[in-house]
Amino acid sequence: MDYPTEQQLPVQVRDIVKKFRVPVDRLKVISDDMVAAMKRGLESGSGRQSSIGMLPSFVPALPDGTEIGNYCAIDLSGKNCRILLVVFEGPGHEPVKDIQNFVVPKQVMTGTGEQLFNFIINSLKKVLRDAKVEDQTFHIGFVFSFPCELTSIREARLLWWTKGYNIPDCLQKDMVTLLDDALELSMTVKGRVKAIMNDTVGQLAASHAKYGDECIAACVIGYGCNSAYLEDVKNIKKFDPEEFNYRHEKMVVVAEWEEF
Repeated sequence: MDYPTEQQLPVQVRDIVKKFRVPVDRLKVISDDMVAAMKRGLESGSGRQSSIGMLPSFVPALPDGTEIGNYCAIDLSGKNCRILLVVFEGPGHEPVKDIQNFVVPKQVMTGTGEQLFNFIINSLKKVLRDAKVEDQTFHIGFVFSFPCELTSIREARLLWWTKGYNIPDCLQKDMVTLLDDALELSMTVKGRVKAIMNDTVGQLAASHAKYGDECIAACVIGYGCNSAYLEDVKNIKKFDPEEFNYRHEKMVVVAEWEEF
């Protein structure tokens, strides 16, 4: 497709485009301010406040393409519930993928926790049935892009709802426990949640699996805008590894820069 040059655009459009141009010297100022805010965010536990949260994700490493096994991703990031089945066969093999999208009904978004997790389980059952893999066991990753307090890679306490959701009986509860309980009650789905994260961390993991060390960060622009990258734990000054029995040298940090 041939795109018009700027001079070929109508005058009104050119005027709008100009407003999105940021001079290089101004970009340098923004960049320096962002780096400073990110550093403060890594230290904010000591009392220094920042407009960039720099939240620990408890994810210690990223996939590199050598993984083998059956995996399932459940992505509840908004009004859609996406379920992805992936079979990794090791280096040199493109992962086999099967993905389906389910629109979460309004009555479920404002109903009860039981209704929400039953909807997720029923959607997962359909995907497994369609793929004819109901008898297989999957490692499950839960992408849950709502404000949570994480205390491990498998524990995330919901603080509040966003994006049109309002399910009071889920507040202050661990989302992994709720999903694992629903999986156990289903009696048919074989698998348990191995990790919970938001969509930015999921994007970083997926991109790193494909591109390796060429991928150093991920940025998501959708319902919101966010980024994540792998940081040395020693630089996360506000995080005490001993308190959480964290024995790894690195951890994915989620910027949460929407207030910057």
